[in-house]
Amino acid sequence: MKTRLLSVSRTALAVLLSILASTNLTLAGIHKDASANVWTLTSGPVELRLRQDHETVRVQYFGPAGGPDWPAPAWPFAGSHETAGCVEGQDLLPESLVLKDSQIIPEKADVEELRLRFQHRRLPLELEVRYAIQGDTGVLVRQVKVINRGDRLLHVESLPSLAWLLPAGTWDLDYLWGGWGHERRLSTERLGPGTRSFVSNSGRSSRAFSPWFSLRHDGLKTRYLAQLAWSGNWQMQFDRRPVHGEVDTDPLRVELGVRFDFGGALALSPGGSFETPPAAFTASAGDLDDAANQLHRYQRRFVMPRTPANDPPLVQFNSWYPFPGKMTVADMKRCADVAAELGAEVFVLDAGWFNKTNWNSELGDWQADPVAFPNGLKELADHAHAKGMKFGLWFEIECLGTESQMFKQHPDWCFQYNGQAVLNNQRYHLNFAKPEVRQWAFKVLDDFARALPLDWVKIDYNIDAGERFDPAGTGRTGDALISHVRSYYGWLDQVRAAHPNLVIENCSSGGMRFDLGMLGHTHTTWLSDVSTPAESVQLAYGSTLEFLPEACNHWMLGDMGDGRVDLGKNPGWWDFMFRVPMNGQFGISSRVFEWNGELKQHAKQAITDYKRIRRVIVGADVYHLTPQPPRDQPSGWAGLQYVSPDRQRSVLMAYRLRQSTREHVFCLRGLAPQSTYRIKIDGQVQREASGQQLQDTGLWVNAEDEWRARIVELEAVKTP
Repeated sequence: MKTRLLSVSRTALAVLLSILASTNLTLAGIHKDASANVWTLTSGPVELRLRQDHETVRVQYFGPAGGPDWPAPAWPFAGSHETAGCVEGQDLLPESLVLKDSQIIPEKADVEELRLRFQHRRLPLELEVRYAIQGDTGVLVRQVKVINRGDRLLHVESLPSLAWLLPAGTWDLDYLWGGWGHERRLSTERLGPGTRSFVSNSGRSSRAFSPWFSLRHDGLKTRYLAQLAWSGNWQMQFDRRPVHGEVDTDPLRVELGVRFDFGGALALSPGGSFETPPAAFTASAGDLDDAANQLHRYQRRFVMPRTPANDPPLVQFNSWYPFPGKMTVADMKRCADVAAELGAEVFVLDAGWFNKTNWNSELGDWQADPVAFPNGLKELADHAHAKGMKFGLWFEIECLGTESQMFKQHPDWCFQYNGQAVLNNQRYHLNFAKPEVRQWAFKVLDDFARALPLDWVKIDYNIDAGERFDPAGTGRTGDALISHVRSYYGWLDQVRAAHPNLVIENCSSGGMRFDLGMLGHTHTTWLSDVSTPAESVQLAYGSTLEFLPEACNHWMLGDMGDGRVDLGKNPGWWDFMFRVPMNGQFGISSRVFEWNGELKQHAKQAITDYKRIRRVIVGADVYHLTPQPPRDQPSGWAGLQYVSPDRQRSVLMAYRLRQSTREHVFCLRGLAPQSTYRIKIDGQVQREASGQQLQDTGLWVNAEDEWRARIVELEAVKTP
């Protein structure tokens, strides 16, 4: 049910919200109070109020629904940002713009959009700001579009998707960082005077930082969280200027948006337009998990595509770690036989199936190596299918290797800089903005998908293309990478439309291009190339903070990066290895043909356990019950809890790490306080307890040794 807000006082609105929450009605809509010149945008528990002040529009309030207006900033801050950016050296602040008209547009079920159209006071520039409510998820999405209405070129120096001027006070910033093998480490810092900036200019969206942040205001007791839907270069900054002598007495400027080529300007031709990537944002009076779960619900309902072929998330076997870069059909059949015996549901042939010598340098010549696969790939695909598994294949479709025949034939298909094709890591970068490139790439994948047939495709991306693409001189437009990324999104959509049952896995040297934009065009994402057990506890924490868990693909490798398992270790350690990757989509990439019977039995049980709990993990809210452990030598206990939307079922993955006590108490979250839950630990019924007890007193979990894991399952057996 969709309920539009009436023009009511703040107190009455708070009462209305309470009533609607208690009756489980959906509160989502946009309303303009003409008498007060205020638009109210409501998405579940979150509200944004925009006020028209003569010819300008300013943010009056953003946060938990029903909250009081923000205090007006003192001079020289005229008011809260609604717009920001710079064109031809002219600011795009509210004072520079004249509101021409506004529209409230129903987009689709549960989505409504407010469009504000402005004219710049000094430039022939039109600017359209769009706010869309995303059902009752608590998330809003903002985009900006600029149009050159003049007869000369305009240069857009900056145009952030999100621009805030937040109230004065003490602000704490959370962000995620980390390079190859170190993805998504959480850091928190108090924002002091000056500018704290984050720049991603490698060509990959999460190469060093994620385009995601959280801000916490002590005085407002509110947390704000935002995420940019973009897979190329971007930048964000947090600016505190102690104009009045103390940093906490002045507002906080926040900007998040795309970065143009060279870190410079976008050339906007007469009549031309540019639209920013979407930025999703939310607010919560709760903690970081509360805000993150609102964003996860939005990702689940409105962003990530679904396919019945991966519902529930399939258990994979991947060939990479036991056979990195080179294999034979006999090797793969041995792996497939064991994988099927263990209970794997899809067999994925990773890099190395096409090359004769070096898989990096031969990218683009997508033909099976006739020595390794004398009968082609169909022999292996048929073998996997006969074993009851789906079959998947690896590609790095955006790149051509330095020794490939495709590059020798089509060097002009690649990005150029100063007359030379852009080269990194033995790769040239194809430009998908060229129709002939997209056509070729689609035919490559389409042919394999139909001939084998393919059930799964893993698409990798192992290049830092940077931000320099156009030749030196006057030919730069500033949007070479932008055009490629948008065309690549379109290509992914074309593949999905042609093959709706094909599961598309996103990968970029692990998780170095995992973002809200890529989430909207693929089904699952490989988290990191370094996924040995101890390091992976940190990885699971950071990934499930930024993204809904079912999008996060994580594997059991073994004790080392070559896929070997120490058969002399305690089986409790083996269980730990299997259970660490069970925090999203689960797989195995290990030397399974070397495993003894006991290890195979533990693997079978692990897969059985995962197939049981994945029904809870999919669609669940996630609670991080302990701080994120350090990547290197993690200690203490770690706990990730999943709660189903109806709060009837929950799973706790509990990990005892080094330098830890035998027992730990986890105060659970998200349960129905008055319900009684039956508690199972590692499949054994322990006792029953109320949701209130489990949240207040907590649940004790024990493990006899360090490096052990427990699967705790809760099911409501009595509800009020």
